[in-house]
Amino acid sequence: MGGGERAHEKEPLIDSRYENELFADHERIDNAKDIDSQLAQLRDTLSEDRDGIIHLYIPAYDYDFGVNPFVGMGPRVVRTYAISRHLDVVFLHRFMYQDILVCGLRSREFVEERNRADYVKHIARTGGVPLSTDSVSAYDFAAACFTPFVASHTTAAFFTLYHKQLPGAAERPQYPIDVWVIYDAHAYEPVESVDFRRGYRLRSGYDRRASLLGVAQIN
Repeated sequence: MGGGERAHEKEPLIDSRYENELFADHERIDNAKDIDSQLAQLRDTLSEDRDGIIHLYIPAYDYDFGVNPFVGMGPRVVRTYAISRHLDVVFLHRFMYQDILVCGLRSREFVEERNRADYVKHIARTGGVPLSTDSVSAYDFAAACFTPFVASHTTAAFFTLYHKQLPGAAERPQYPIDVWVIYDAHAYEPVESVDFRRGYRLRSGYDRRASLLGVAQIN
């Protein structure tokens, strides 16, 4: 080995742990005594709020849209669990003890990059999420349930759907899921299945804007 690292000391190219095992890494902090201060410190290192928007920088999700770095085999393939884990931790600590619906959007399906900030602010101001560029449906948006402190709840399926499964994996440009909208789960009722997500419609007596708990933007 020429005096370098021994084979057993090298970091493996593939992390074979399940998503819930990775997620559990971030729950162990709760065993400490000073829980509140530690959670606040962790949260502050993960995101920055400006104008009511949670701004996240995830280096692994900064890539050339002309290719899809999330498919294939080998050490150069970007593993999406690192991205979903980052989001999971943010949602875990921002919305703890709340049952939420998480909706991941690709902003460039709707607006050009220079208009993304206005697009995100519009969602934050109105609570409205466009379904797609050319469809009308009986539901308001498609989302997945997310209950903080439930390890099996994760955003991983969004990245699998758009980046690793056909037809999404073959799309070029390969747009990121860069806008995430978080709603109060009690304000919406499921009306139909979409894929791993459900289509949700606002319940009678609830306000759309008040049911919006947060908007996050990646990179």
